[in-house]
Amino acid sequence: MSNSTYPTHSKDSRRMKHLLVAFLCLLAFATGLSAQSTRADLAKIRVSKEGNFKYWNSNSPALQQLKDFVADVTNENSDKFVPVCDRIATFDVDGTLLCETAPYYFNWILFIHRFLYDDTFSPTEEQLSFAKEVEDCVMNQKSMPEGWGDRQQEEQAMGFAGLTQKEVEDYVTNFIETEPVWNLSNLTWGTALYWPMIEVVSYLVANDFQVYICSGVDRDVCHAIVKDIYDIPRYRIMASDVYYLPENLLKEKDYKGAPFFESYSFDQLKGQRVVRGAFKNLCTSFNKVDAITRELAQKPILAWGNSTGDFPMFEFITVDNPYPSIAFCLLCDDTDREFGNPSKAEKCKNACEQNGWIGVSMHDEWATIYGPEVQRQIPTAVNAINLDATQAPVYNLQGQRVTSPFRGVNIQSGKKYLSR
Repeated sequence: MSNSTYPTHSKDSRRMKHLLVAFLCLLAFATGLSAQSTRADLAKIRVSKEGNFKYWNSNSPALQQLKDFVADVTNENSDKFVPVCDRIATFDVDGTLLCETAPYYFNWILFIHRFLYDDTFSPTEEQLSFAKEVEDCVMNQKSMPEGWGDRQQEEQAMGFAGLTQKEVEDYVTNFIETEPVWNLSNLTWGTALYWPMIEVVSYLVANDFQVYICSGVDRDVCHAIVKDIYDIPRYRIMASDVYYLPENLLKEKDYKGAPFFESYSFDQLKGQRVVRGAFKNLCTSFNKVDAITRELAQKPILAWGNSTGDFPMFEFITVDNPYPSIAFCLLCDDTDREFGNPSKAEKCKNACEQNGWIGVSMHDEWATIYGPEVQRQIPTAVNAINLDATQAPVYNLQGQRVTSPFRGVNIQSGKKYLSR
């Protein structure tokens, strides 16, 4: 079955998917594979004020530059000292704190799940068709056509329209706690966080930095990803937004644009749930500068990102800053433990050298990415599982061929095709 074939979805086939995942988990246990770390485990990763890092290589140039910078700005006797109230750092999420390459950005993975595999949601035929095309591009590593980024954001917003902020956060929390990451063993999306970066955030907090998120991920989605792991209050998350509006306005007007609340009286709005509406804005590229300027009203002194979408933030923070400032760019150059992109990494590295930013090699400077139990492909059990990491996952189970192009949902066993 090709990845571009989309059979009719069914609840029975979803049960088959979960049975397959359960079988593989049991097989992993029986063959002695390591157990998966939990979010509670990740929450215990902490670095002292002095910087007792465990998951960075001791000879990391970037880590030393981070420590030197922090030592300077926290030393009251240094001419580089920065008061606590101005000690602000901003972090991107996708590719900086969270995996974005197995196989794609988290927002898109969530979108595919919501529109193709969620029994509680019924997309329109047009939305379903678009979601299938998106899945095909993601799983076959095709380039996304121009304009699809904006469309995906708009459709995903409408996919959660009518839900409260908490309902979306709870939905995403359940998703990341149960959904495995494609082609990385012993990893769910809730634990697909870079251990060395958890340490960085912890270290900055220990040195009285106010850490903010500045991400293109949906703000309510960010709440679910960040909570309980990092010491980052909810109000310090700047991210892509939707409109929030009274539930009756969404229902009565079938509203898809910016709400005009001034035309509604207190009596019309009284007692209404506040729910999500249409997409509002994307927090990437220069929009990150816009968000920082509007919500902080001052320049941070440290920024951390991983792509050209973070370059405007780097430039804004490191140029004409009244305080010492520094920017770190994480290079996705690890093709052994992760699905790195050498060409992107080289492009970002060159930009760092040209602009005085700090390039950080995942491959050379990190002792681990997700912990030792996570491998780039599902470990091979003799005569039981065989996975080609360059293709869609293919499992050989007791002589029966089972093909799972996306998280075990398209299943081919022998000559029979089981629909999703």
